[in-house]
Amino acid sequence: MTVVGTLIVEGPARSLTTLARAVPITVDGAVKGQVRAGRRLALALAPGTHSVRAGGGTPLPVRLGPGLTTRVRVERDGAGKLHLTEINPD
Repeated sequence: MTVVGTLIVEGPARSLTTLARAVPITVDGAVKGQVRAGRRLALALAPGTHSVRAGGGTPLPVRLGPGLTTRVRVERDGAGKLHLTEINPD
């Protein structure tokens, strides 16, 4: 039995400019899905470090533990470019 880690990608905050757009999510160079504003995308991945990218933004290294869930959020910087930030657990 292979134990996987879960990566949850939260879409950008809802706004008139982001509601209709789907943001492609790339993991280790392969598109794994899309996420829209106010939605989530859950991905089951092998444990270890992965390079995750939202749209054409800067890749974020994310470490997944076996059986654990890691959350990241798509955000826009001051120039409007997409990037990911890791969400700390409560």
